Amino acid sequence: MAKRYVVRSMRAVSCLLLLWWCSACTPEPDQAPAYLVGVWETHTEGYADQHMFIGQGRIGFGTSAVAADGYVITKVDESRDGGKTLFVLSYQDAAQAKFQLAFFYDPAGGGRITFKNQDHLTWTKKATST
Repeated sequence: MAKRYVVRSMRAVSCLLLLWWCSACTPEPDQAPAYLVGVWETHTEGYADQHMFIGQGRIGFGTSAVAADGYVITKVDESRDGGKTLFVLSYQDAAQAKFQLAFFYDPAGGGRITFKNQDHLTWTKKATST
């Protein structure tokens, strides 16, 4: 009887160690800085109905307040590029497909985002209404 108890205990401990090891290998979601958090919009022709939402741990893109695709931010890299602040947000969807968004951030005027590959397109933070 005691032998059976020891074997079960060892299995339980082994399972717990395996779960702990697997969770330690999973990357922790990263958080966006507070000044990036909010709804971003643009008035550029062809994009005026678009918006981008950045939360501390999520990012989303859509065409209305009710239609948006949401993703989990997995990593936030911030660096300097030619005197500008460059962010690269890594994110993934529910199926764990991975994506990246690179943009320059300028704090002037409440904040402006310009995608690295679309310098003609500027996004501004939507003013919050209270």
